[in-house]
Amino acid sequence: MNENLIPNIIFELLEKNRKIVISGLGYFEITHQSASYDAETKILYPPVNFLNFKNCDIKSNNILEKNIAKKLNISENEALEKISLWRDEICIKLVEFQTAAFGEAGEFFVDDEGKISLRFSDKTNIMKDSYGLKEIYLGK
Repeated sequence: MNENLIPNIIFELLEKNRKIVISGLGYFEITHQSASYDAETKILYPPVNFLNFKNCDIKSNNILEKNIAKKLNISENEALEKISLWRDEICIKLVEFQTAAFGEAGEFFVDDEGKISLRFSDKTNIMKDSYGLKEIYLGK
């Protein structure tokens, strides 16, 4: 299986769904911060979305399974097996190498508390309509 398949599908799904759950691993969630203005520095900041990952054992919301099944023309049970294999590969890599790639979006690692965390690449585009916008200085 293409190791980028599931991360790519997760990113596609996050554009429409704010939260994607993977049983036994955790969930990905987008949080939004509106554009803001700092009157003291006179800087206007563009809106931004943050992608968060929380390692916890939570029941899947079946969004990922349904979309993989549809995309690959397989049953939801087969899709669940693919997700489970992907999750298990991540856990094995974490034990062996302390990191595991999350597609091109970043890498999983084990934090100081022994929990799986995700370090995102600064190239990760989460908000296409404002991606790349810079702060604007409004002072004179």
